Amino acid sequence: MKITKESLESQAVRYLRTHILEGHIKLGEKLVESALAKQLELSRSTVRMALNSLVNEGLVIQKPYSGWQVVEINQQDLWELYHLRVALESEAAAMAAKWASCDDKALLADFFQEYQLLCLQHSGDTRRISEMDWQLHQMIIEMCGSERMQSQYKQILYPLQAYIALTHQDYDLSDSASSHQALVQAICAGDAETAAQQARANITPMTRSAD
Repeated sequence: MKITKESLESQAVRYLRTHILEGHIKLGEKLVESALAKQLELSRSTVRMALNSLVNEGLVIQKPYSGWQVVEINQQDLWELYHLRVALESEAAAMAAKWASCDDKALLADFFQEYQLLCLQHSGDTRRISEMDWQLHQMIIEMCGSERMQSQYKQILYPLQAYIALTHQDYDLSDSASSHQALVQAICAGDAETAAQQARANITPMTRSAD
């Protein structure tokens, strides 16, 4: 792939992130700077900066003396990611309900309406439905107004997306939009307590391994 536009580092980050999240690069796979630089026709320093960005997103780790590697996720990791996600999303939903502007709430309502129409009219388009599901949760995180929470959320969201893609985890998306309706309504109504409750209820539980 040849990248010729501006922001080479950002484009490299987007390219690598997409390939990890879509399962083209496997969990635990080693990433070699020189090989990536040749593949993308970029300098090694640009690739290194992109990989550092992915470290901050929780998708890549740098091991001493052995280089870069896509994150590996076990059952303990999933359990921790689930509880961190519950904590962040429930608090963000409450904050959004209390402090988000009327314009932001209107944008959320409009997005949710599009989400509902997609589920009704194109129920077989599971990829797009899944994308809108994640986008809705990210929108709520952004509405809470905390840059720190947004940064922490990426470190939870991206590894979970990678795990789902690379382990071929399938979820029933037939009621995807309707399952978020009470959450969206509570945020738009300014009901922080209900918004937090609905955010917690909306996340699929992950059990902790007995090992």
